[in-house]
Amino acid sequence: MSAEPFDIRARLSDPATYDEAILRIFIKRNARGLGFAQAATGVTYFAAATDRRALSRAIAASIDNGSYRPQPVDLWYLETDGKRRAAHQATFIDHVVGSALFTLLSHNARCHGLPGVYSYLPGLTNLGAMQAFGAYVRAHRKRVGPHGGPIYVLQSDFEKYGDHLPVGPDAALWQTLRLVASLGSANGEIDSRTWDLITALVRPVVRESDGAQFTRVNGIAMGTPLVPVLGNLAALPMDQSILSIEGVFYARYNDDFLIAHHDLAAIQDADARIDTSTENLGVRRALPKEQRTALCAHGRTCAMDPSYRGRDRVDCLGLTVTAAGTVSLSPARLRRFIARIATRIDGVSPAVSSLPVDQRAAHLVAATNVMLDPASPFAVAGLAALLDATTDRGVLKDLDYRIARKIAQAATRSAGVRGFRTLSPSTLYQQFGLTSLVRSRNLR
Repeated sequence: MSAEPFDIRARLSDPATYDEAILRIFIKRNARGLGFAQAATGVTYFAAATDRRALSRAIAASIDNGSYRPQPVDLWYLETDGKRRAAHQATFIDHVVGSALFTLLSHNARCHGLPGVYSYLPGLTNLGAMQAFGAYVRAHRKRVGPHGGPIYVLQSDFEKYGDHLPVGPDAALWQTLRLVASLGSANGEIDSRTWDLITALVRPVVRESDGAQFTRVNGIAMGTPLVPVLGNLAALPMDQSILSIEGVFYARYNDDFLIAHHDLAAIQDADARIDTSTENLGVRRALPKEQRTALCAHGRTCAMDPSYRGRDRVDCLGLTVTAAGTVSLSPARLRRFIARIATRIDGVSPAVSSLPVDQRAAHLVAATNVMLDPASPFAVAGLAALLDATTDRGVLKDLDYRIARKIAQAATRSAGVRGFRTLSPSTLYQQFGLTSLVRSRNLR
């Protein structure tokens, strides 16, 4: 990265640092309808944003004169899908300072180098990771031909990364974090006061509902602003070790990572390096969830290592990359997309049930076209992601077929494909003007 790293100490004493952080927090809260909720006792997010310059000056002054002290974070529990997870709520001022520090440290981390990391960084996404993998697959196919050797792919993640990551005084994370925090300082060292502030926000005092307080030795304070940058930095030694293998592809999104190579020996070397690195970092990979794939068009399992099962696609980070290097949404996301459209068509059908078949079809097509218009506020959820991500026209053709079949079923009240006897796909597209996802993607 060509940009210069920030002097963290100087930036934390600059009111403009917090001005931006307060505004970002308000924009996010307001987007959720919480702009006028209380940020602190008697102060709303809107009021804080309106008077952010005075607040920013006060925060910067307290840090500059050393009077600022982070407060304990409140511990609560979030239950989703039968799982109970710990979450932490910082005070508003600590949230502002933590958010500002997240931006500064993330910038310095990119200046230092985050090889293969795509998570929580401006301009980098899970889609970017899989597009890069798709390009790697296409380059391999160009070299060896469509019937050449496979690409060996290892997909893994860390076991309860946020809960198990060591944060005690001797944790490996601190060395990496200190290096990143020191980058922009004049003498190459972070001053003790700023370092104490960083460590207090990274490893805050946790306050339980009964008032008891403690500090974690393992596990980061999920819900606080610095969690994403810690997730990116904690596995940096592993990232560097794997990417030193010549010809390897590597992508990591927080705790999920994918490694690929055309040489089985190289991928086995990477496999061994994971164990060495994670042992030093104090985290473990989730072995039961690992997937090993011999990615190839013919789908044959690797004879030398049967754990690498033959497949013609890899599903990762909510996306699918095929043996040809094309990208699409994962099967689960595609099913949800079609289900949303089908639900809406079923909702419209009763309103047009008394009309002749042709008129029913016309109304259903018009309603579906609204769902498939990216510019419409009533576009079906996931449409933009589908059109942005998908380069596999076969997937889009299949979706077009399924949508046309659903309309034919609803208009003719016929199950399966029998509705096509009355309303064929060509009739729906040519006569009634049904929007084609293939065409929409081609015009995008």
